[in-house]
Amino acid sequence: MNYLQIIIQLIGGLGLFLMGMDQLSSGMKSLAGRKMRMILEKFTASKAGGVIFGILLTLLFQSSSAASVVMVGFVDAALLSFAQTLAVMLGTGIGNTITAQLIAFKIGTYALGFVGIGFFFKAFGKRQWSYAGKIVLGLGVLFYGMDLMSSGMEPLRDVETFTYWLDYLKNPLVAVMVGTVFTALIQSSAAFIGIVMTLTANGLLGMGEALPLILGTNIGTTVTALLASINSTLNGKRLAFANMLFRVAGVAIMIWFLGIWEEVTSWISGPDASEGRFLANAHTIFNVVMTLIFIPFTGIIGMAVKKIIPEKVGKEFHLNYLKPELVDSPGIALPFLKREVRDMGQMVVKMVEHSLVPFFDRNSRVIEQLRESEKKVEGYREEINRFLVRLNEKETNEEWSDDIYRFLHVVNELEQIADIVSVNIARQAEKWLDNNITFSTEGEKELKDYHERCLKQLARALQLLEDWQPEKAMKMKRKYRKYALMAYEMEMHHYKRLFAPQSHSVESSKVHIELLNLLRMINSHATNIGRMVLMEEESLEN
Repeated sequence: MNYLQIIIQLIGGLGLFLMGMDQLSSGMKSLAGRKMRMILEKFTASKAGGVIFGILLTLLFQSSSAASVVMVGFVDAALLSFAQTLAVMLGTGIGNTITAQLIAFKIGTYALGFVGIGFFFKAFGKRQWSYAGKIVLGLGVLFYGMDLMSSGMEPLRDVETFTYWLDYLKNPLVAVMVGTVFTALIQSSAAFIGIVMTLTANGLLGMGEALPLILGTNIGTTVTALLASINSTLNGKRLAFANMLFRVAGVAIMIWFLGIWEEVTSWISGPDASEGRFLANAHTIFNVVMTLIFIPFTGIIGMAVKKIIPEKVGKEFHLNYLKPELVDSPGIALPFLKREVRDMGQMVVKMVEHSLVPFFDRNSRVIEQLRESEKKVEGYREEINRFLVRLNEKETNEEWSDDIYRFLHVVNELEQIADIVSVNIARQAEKWLDNNITFSTEGEKELKDYHERCLKQLARALQLLEDWQPEKAMKMKRKYRKYALMAYEMEMHHYKRLFAPQSHSVESSKVHIELLNLLRMINSHATNIGRMVLMEEESLEN
């Protein structure tokens, strides 16, 4: 017996299986990724809907671990609450079983036909047909890998040493541990279940002996998410821990009912079911039962996990929503980009809000705070641009939605406003604090009035992120003209006061005029966001 050939065939078969899953996942993301936003809004309003969304999400990624990473982003972006995400997490367990149901079909003989047909559509088809071809190609490679593993294991039936070690799996606890470790090592529960199917199909393992291995895969699949959560956000750590908690608790319950589980699976599968179909059904039954048990308690479990992993004070700045994993799913990246830009906008609003504090309250600490905030705004711009460059490598910018270009425009305008505050206004503030000068009562009132209107215009600009309406943009344009005229009138009033007897405005005159001009520039950048809406409207009409 050529052991080297057997090892090469098993490793090669496993490699092809995992490659097929990757192709399958990539094709499904391309085909359905853009619809995920609509599905998210439709299904996550209830716990049952959350479970359905979890199933669909895992089908899309062909990995519950990858799906859990995306769900962390959903929580951080406030698209889902933590409790809602727990329901989705339970759904990913059921979604994971669908792959097992697929590989239970014995179509290894036709696998190369799938590869050929899939490659033809992938290479020569357009858009949807090309994506569908990638899915068929992935299935073909996956089934061919399964067939190689099955034929590679067949000679092992006559190897006494191998069958001797398999006897240890008759101990359910040992089998659970083996399933956990092997699933964690190959980072795919579907791949390990495929291996177990080939063992049972070749008579190396009994049906009942395989069930604890299935339990082990459900714990092993959480290890990847746990390791990934080490450097993740707080919600990432909580979600990974909750996922592990669900699986371990489910296994702890089911291990006492192995006999009943086997009987129910046999009854559902029928007398003529193959070994693979039996195991696929057993895997599905476990995850469905676990979901039914835990879904009423997701709120309680969520609160418990928050107490176990409490929030820490003093977090460093980083992008919370645009995760690197989203680069592989351009169709669902937009809500996360929108939330990042919205948060960036809120930070800029606070900068503008506090920009005149040094002049009125003579508070020097605010200047340093403004510069620190500007560094964060710069961080937003750099990280968002870096993400979009990586996104462009996955999906050409011809396929990007108009929303992405709008957000890039908004990011640019917001950064310029932040620069005006942290550089120009901050510099004037430092000069102001170095000299013992004050504004006149009228001058201070005018600056505060114009500053307030500037904040209102900026708030209108950010509102366009929620509702890109030409009517609102036109209102911004009218307000800008009104504010520009107001600034001119304020400047005229200032000059009249300057030449009045006993004026308090002589030394503060230059700063007063400079601040009016800088606030007018901020007003202009805010209005530019609205102008883009009107330009788009005009281009559509033409």
